[in-house]
Amino acid sequence: MSNNAPGPWGPPPSQPGPGQWGQQQPGPPGPFGSGPFGGPPPQPPRRVGNPGLAVAAGVVAMLVGGGVYGVIVKALDTQSTYFGLGIAALIAFAMGKIGGANPALPVIAVPLALLGVLLGQLTAIVLFNADASGLSAMDLVTDYTSEIWDTWKDNVGFFDTLVFVFAGVAAFGITKSVGEK
Repeated sequence: MSNNAPGPWGPPPSQPGPGQWGQQQPGPPGPFGSGPFGGPPPQPPRRVGNPGLAVAAGVVAMLVGGGVYGVIVKALDTQSTYFGLGIAALIAFAMGKIGGANPALPVIAVPLALLGVLLGQLTAIVLFNADASGLSAMDLVTDYTSEIWDTWKDNVGFFDTLVFVFAGVAAFGITKSVGEK
């Protein structure tokens, strides 16, 4: 005797059994949703950051990076594009990690990186002139600000322009990529 035989102990011959080739039985949603074929996979939660705190961290990174840039240039008596890229990366990592994927942060990181490089170059000029003149760096900054600025303007050249361009591009790109991760 077979279970598929008509009668009270088997399914009627005109209807297929549940879950077979007939209608699909409703059940709990699958691991990817309840749409046809399981639906789309779940999206990871979007990382939300704090843009105000990110800008503040970028300003602090700019000040610290600019100071370190000037000390390194003075100590090594040379300037390198890598120093400008280092400032840009420092600012960009701080802003991207704290601020998340805010679209304004890469744009704000560019002028911060440019100001950081400028601050570093001015710091190096102050340190060089402090050694040469015997004055303290603070006296030079407070009493001879226009002369320091004129020295920077007279000595800025093509290489310095490249440092600024690379720092700006790196700040934008790094902030954008770190913020999206």
